[in-house]
Amino acid sequence: MKRTIYEGARGSSRIPARNIIPPDAKKIAFETRSYEFYICQRDDHVTIYVQTTDYHPGILAIPLEKLIEFVRYAQIN
Repeated sequence: MKRTIYEGARGSSRIPARNIIPPDAKKIAFETRSYEFYICQRDDHVTIYVQTTDYHPGILAIPLEKLIEFVRYAQIN
């Protein structure tokens, strides 16, 4: 599992985004009209996947440690 935030190849209105969500990821109960969220835990690493479901679909993978780093940064600044 990667330890950086990364994007899969974007899609278009005709071509779906490259699916970088692992098959063992679980969809979580947070969603909006344009986004779905998934979580995957492997060994001691947790990654959150944010998938857009609108006109230009794409997927963003956020390792938990990067999300924690972001929240800490936001709390300090």
